Amino acid sequence: MQIKETPEDFVVEEVIKLNIKPNGEYSYFLLEKRNWTTLKAIELIANNLNAHIRRFSFAGQKDRAGITKQYVSAFKVPRKNIENLIIKDMKITFIGYGDNPISLGDLEGNKFTILARDLSKPLTKISSFVNYFDDQRFGGYRPNLHLVGKSILEKNYEQAVKYLLLYPFSNETKDYVKARKRQEKEWGKWHTDRYPKYLTTERKIISYLFKNPKDFKGALKQLPRQLYTMTTQSYQSFLWNESLSRYIKETFSDAKTIDYSLGKLFTINNYEDLDWPIVGYKTKLKGKQKEIIEGLMKEEGINYDFFNSEIPALASEGLTRKAFIKIKDFKLEKFENNQQQVSFFLPKGSHATMVMKNL
Repeated sequence: MQIKETPEDFVVEEVIKLNIKPNGEYSYFLLEKRNWTTLKAIELIANNLNAHIRRFSFAGQKDRAGITKQYVSAFKVPRKNIENLIIKDMKITFIGYGDNPISLGDLEGNKFTILARDLSKPLTKISSFVNYFDDQRFGGYRPNLHLVGKSILEKNYEQAVKYLLLYPFSNETKDYVKARKRQEKEWGKWHTDRYPKYLTTERKIISYLFKNPKDFKGALKQLPRQLYTMTTQSYQSFLWNESLSRYIKETFSDAKTIDYSLGKLFTINNYEDLDWPIVGYKTKLKGKQKEIIEGLMKEEGINYDFFNSEIPALASEGLTRKAFIKIKDFKLEKFENNQQQVSFFLPKGSHATMVMKNL
């Protein structure tokens, strides 16, 4: 199966609740983008508006590959400035004002329309799936964000910065690879001009280190707010995936495996009403969950207090996430020419790519 061969093959539309008003401190706009991650798109919009990126808020991260429609709020950014924006592969539509920034709590879920190509047989209709985090949670084309998060929790801030700046992946462009390899050879020499201009996050980190050469903890705070908090969440997500996969392997004799950027996961199309822990410093476990999760934590060399970061924004008490999700409005179009279109609705936080891996 091939998905995301073209942006039109993967369309995502947010379903959100907003209290639109004729006036307010926040401007709301609909961002339709193609071939941009949410963070990169917001960075570019902020730069074009000469506004700090922290003025912008949104409900959820969206992939680079595909066409996505999502809502964004901008603090004290005039309507005319938003309507005058012209950026390649983006359509920006002002929709009104409000009193609050858009947040994850406003999002109900996402509607997906996906074209699957190179099929050997028709897709199978399913009603539920295992609610794993997928590649975008771990950095997308650079799937090491969980390692950044673990290093931060270990208070090894220099190593966290290295994961962000160095160690190129094979799917990165030649100029990305060249910049990262050169920085690795010249670690401690900070020059933003060695990084391509479109590596805006990396350049911000380097620029900070040029002025504050040893302050790696401060350098990490140059990340966009959503990415900064997602670093440690990514590591928690890795633990969640791996521990739940072990549970499914042990519980279901007919479990099968699927691939993702960090390896393989066991999955099943059965539905079970189960809350699985996202581990934090206040997590209390018992039974099978305790056995599996504490076994994994021992392998990782961590304990519950590990998540009580000295950086308050990155500390986590722990919570739970639904292990299985029911799929709504599932529809399969006709199978022809080794292609088939599928559409469905998922609640916030669930990954459509995981649904596709189960079809």
